[in-house]
Amino acid sequence: MGVIRSIARAAGRLPKNYARIGDDVAVFPSRRGDVVFKTDMLVEHTDVPAGMTYRQAARKTVSMCVSDFAAKGVRPEAFMVSVGLRRDVGQSQVDGLAAGLRDASRKWEIHLVGGDTNEAEELVIDCAMIGFAQRVVRRRGASPGDVLVVSGPFGFPPAGLRILTAGAKASPGFSRKAVRSVLEPAPDLDVGLALAPFLTSSMDSSDGLARSIHTLARESGVGFELARLPMGDGVGTFAAANGLDPWPLVVEGGEEYVIVGTVRKADLDEASGAARKAGGRLIPIGSATERKGTVVLRERGVMRAVRDEGWTHLR
Repeated sequence: MGVIRSIARAAGRLPKNYARIGDDVAVFPSRRGDVVFKTDMLVEHTDVPAGMTYRQAARKTVSMCVSDFAAKGVRPEAFMVSVGLRRDVGQSQVDGLAAGLRDASRKWEIHLVGGDTNEAEELVIDCAMIGFAQRVVRRRGASPGDVLVVSGPFGFPPAGLRILTAGAKASPGFSRKAVRSVLEPAPDLDVGLALAPFLTSSMDSSDGLARSIHTLARESGVGFELARLPMGDGVGTFAAANGLDPWPLVVEGGEEYVIVGTVRKADLDEASGAARKAGGRLIPIGSATERKGTVVLRERGVMRAVRDEGWTHLR
């Protein structure tokens, strides 16, 4: 279905200073600088795995918006939520949902300023978030020679989902880390703000590493050659123990909520230092090339195509 395309056509041609529909956030001008706006929806049957509480679901919904703000280098100021609840939901679940919103508000220092409620056949939470900025990092802007970077490792959420839903085997330490990455995602807003001055292009990785890289390539008119995969510690061991190929876990799984972006080679050391000072890290994994739309991994002298695969929303 062409859902997004149809809605984008309905919006018509936006004024010159408005961001084009399709980036992580909407941007339009105001007297305070650019207004940055984002909305993201959590639906129970697609986004709430077994073991996730209403408190965790509410917190996750807010974290999805925070992740996009982090990738754009923008500090959010406030958010609203619209909530759909089943008629038979209990007060303890409602209290848990409220606690999750409070958790998110306190963690990322964003004000919850209102919202709406309605009856629904399953839990639905929609978060709308707003901030202001003088500069917003877009998905387009990478040039050949720029370094491809990520702000964290990949593979923990897909592994955590298999532990939660399929009984996959894992050591206690790895299991705790992987499951927590699913139930309590933690996009690093401070790292995103610190990296913003150095990023030439950027987006959040919730749809998976491969899809994010292909999106940046398409938007910037470049290709990418990867020199390494940012595999999380223990992901390879977990895959081997469960007879799994680690490639889909790292490249296609999604929901890491880290930044995938590009920086100029001359700025890499300074950008890495800024990330460390903010309490995070920057992992170089490749570089932009002139081969438009081509994404490959060079491994031991062998080139492997990285296909545009990952989480696909209704399009």
